[in-house]
Amino acid sequence: MMAPFYIGLRFARSRSGNTFLSLITWVSVIGLALGVAALIVVTSVMNGFETELKRRILGAVPHLVVGGLPPDQLLGLGNVVAVSRFASQSALLVNKSESRLVAIYGIDPNLEDRMSIIPNHMVFGSIKELGSTRRGIVLGASLASRLGIAPDGDITIIFPFLGGHNTLEAKVIHTKLVGTFRLDSELDYSLALINVDFFDQITNNSLLSYRLRLDDAFEAPSITQQLTKNDLEVKDWTWEHGDFFKAVKMEKIMMFVLLLLVVAIAGFTIVSSLSMAVKEKKYDIAILRSCGLSTCNVTVIFMVHGALIGVFGVLLGTIVGLPLAYNITGVVSALESIFGGSLLAGTYFDSIPSDLSLNDILMIILASLAISITATVYPAYRAASPNPAEILRHA
Repeated sequence: MMAPFYIGLRFARSRSGNTFLSLITWVSVIGLALGVAALIVVTSVMNGFETELKRRILGAVPHLVVGGLPPDQLLGLGNVVAVSRFASQSALLVNKSESRLVAIYGIDPNLEDRMSIIPNHMVFGSIKELGSTRRGIVLGASLASRLGIAPDGDITIIFPFLGGHNTLEAKVIHTKLVGTFRLDSELDYSLALINVDFFDQITNNSLLSYRLRLDDAFEAPSITQQLTKNDLEVKDWTWEHGDFFKAVKMEKIMMFVLLLLVVAIAGFTIVSSLSMAVKEKKYDIAILRSCGLSTCNVTVIFMVHGALIGVFGVLLGTIVGLPLAYNITGVVSALESIFGGSLLAGTYFDSIPSDLSLNDILMIILASLAISITATVYPAYRAASPNPAEILRHA
């Protein structure tokens, strides 16, 4: 078995000096390398965006909200790292002629630093001021700017509720802006925080609900399913944000498939290169066949030949793609400074994030190698098909 492998290594270099064949081979290698490098870079950037969105959104919203169980039992659930009182409702914020429909979270100011990342992203003020100023409110900095509210300025909250005879009524509450935060996400425009005791006073809420922070937010659906069986009122983050992250995941998969097609196109050049190599080596093949080499061994020879092109191309693409993906933030910044403009203008991001995943890189390498080796099958099979006697007769 080593003989066909060794011959395949020898055939990988054309001894006849066929420049055109060498050019086609190098085109195959470079095509594969570009495809693999692009896959690594784009997948890493997509991972970076996904990681940042998870941190900025899932780091602020409740992972789970449960009613009907005391805190000590909730802390006993697997994956739960912190529990605090919580309530929420949509309401209208009004300041002069400006208004905005937002989600109002009733939180425990003393425990919020354990429940979310918001206390670490305050622009002015502090979450703790919601404890000392019971009627205070904390908004996203972008929301406060859009409503035209200055620090310590007054703002009106209009809470809708269901009155008698199923009529919709409203309760008007005047509050004071005691702090703003910036998460660089959509929550900067749609989230407001007040003291949970103040929230209960406004809404006459008597049901105690608790917010759970999990070590892994993506375990929330399984815990929800577990608690729902006990007839508890449970709601997790997927109710409001699940579709968004599904869309992000689907976009990542589609980008992976589209860029994998680039590798597949490079695989077609391997077919061309190997077919020309078969034509060039047809007399050598005929001699080997006449000496007793089997058709299976001939097929292996040219599969080894083509696989070397694939391996070299994938290796080159990996060597180029890994450092490029790791330093993509600096590379994009340098290009922006040279050509002007900003690639992320109008988005929540000020730089390109990147997150290299070992599993994704291994998947890219294995998929690219699989395409490359598959591309060698047909030319290698055709190499073993001709009758060696006929070829040598016309030599």
